[in-house]
Amino acid sequence: MSTNPDHLEWMIRCHRELKHRYRGRQDLYLGFDMLVYYERGNREAAVAPDVFVSFGVPPRERPSYFVWLEGKPPDAVWEFGGPLTVKGDAGEKKETYRRMGVREYWLVDPVGGVHDPRVQGFELVDGAYEQLPCEQGPDGSVAVWSPVLQLELRFAQGRLRFWNRETAQYLELPEDEAEGRIERHQRAQHEAEALRQKAEAQIELHQRARHEAEAQIKRHQRARQKAEALRQKAEARAERVEQALKEEKRATKTLEARIAEIEAESRSARDPT
Repeated sequence: MSTNPDHLEWMIRCHRELKHRYRGRQDLYLGFDMLVYYERGNREAAVAPDVFVSFGVPPRERPSYFVWLEGKPPDAVWEFGGPLTVKGDAGEKKETYRRMGVREYWLVDPVGGVHDPRVQGFELVDGAYEQLPCEQGPDGSVAVWSPVLQLELRFAQGRLRFWNRETAQYLELPEDEAEGRIERHQRAQHEAEALRQKAEAQIELHQRARHEAEAQIKRHQRARQKAEALRQKAEARAERVEQALKEEKRATKTLEARIAEIEAESRSARDPT
């Protein structure tokens, strides 16, 4: 079994993701830390891959995998290496899988410092293993395409994941999908809350603008009323002034008439005839 917790966790995750992807298929068997016997009658001719997949083989329960009974070797094998297994995984085991006819052989380094790059794939071509093209990013990420699985094996952010190019998504487990739904629901709630807050802010701005407009209208109305009052006051004052002028004119005419009378009386007094 595994030599460290990371080793075991990666093995289990790899097996579970592939099992979930191929669920329901009756022509595929996924093995997990199982003895694979490759020579009839030779109990020593056995190897125990961490994870393997064999197409065209029914998924029935079996204590071990016997190549001559199943009619074929596994199609792809994964070995999750550590300091104690690195030499055997890259040497003796690799040679054994080559002689068995395993189409793809994968070396994976869960801990780091064992394989470089940390994910390596080998394809059986004309009886020899050729390393599959590997894309490495400046952040230490690794991506290798598996012709057997039609998936891309990616190491990124400390995790080994299977990438489906057709769907442009990683393979997920049911709990991942549930967590994804929860996260999407939470994001939707956050987005809805943000939209609600934005709408409330816009409503508040609109209300403030309306209140300001109403206040401006009221100020305008008060100014107009004040101007109207001043106009009316000015008109009343002008009317009073005009009335005073008229009275003054009448008083002036009366005074002039009285003066004329006095002058006439004075002339009559001076001229007895």
